[in-house]
Amino acid sequence: MTKKIWACLAVTAALCGIVRAADSASETLIATPTGPSGSLRLAGTAVPSYLVMDTPTPVSAPGLGVPSLGFRGTIPAFRPSPGFGKSFFEANLIAMVGLNIADYVSTREALKYPGLQETNPLMKPFVKSPAAFAAVKIGTTALTYWSFKALFKHNRTLAWIVTTASNALLSVVVANNLGHIQQARLR
Repeated sequence: MTKKIWACLAVTAALCGIVRAADSASETLIATPTGPSGSLRLAGTAVPSYLVMDTPTPVSAPGLGVPSLGFRGTIPAFRPSPGFGKSFFEANLIAMVGLNIADYVSTREALKYPGLQETNPLMKPFVKSPAAFAAVKIGTTALTYWSFKALFKHNRTLAWIVTTASNALLSVVVANNLGHIQQARLR
């Protein structure tokens, strides 16, 4: 059973990578100090203003006898593409779906052991029937997924906070289920 849960988590992780890879078309190309021929651009050529340092910074190696070079260069800046946050949010949503699947599988497995029962009072009536439990779990997962996507359109920061908190809580639930399963097997 633990192998099934690990397999669900592995598939989720793979899908998260696929979402990020699929978003590569939205990446922005940034001009670099090298021209098309690969030669270094000389002073006075067009370099984006956010890459140029305000003042020349002397480069030296103290103690090695290397003189200061007075080099006016560029500092690479990390400017994420516009789709950067969206693709990671999508990966967060896919992780949430995977964690809900792992919760379903681990809960069904835990309920096979005597003495273990569902502690969520909202889900307790549904766990007796695998079909009803699956239907409720699929419905709540889909509702949560679409709610988070709608929230992301209005407030990205809040959506990030809520999905991260949701994934953290679901991770604790799945880990708790696995812990109870392991303890029940040792009895």
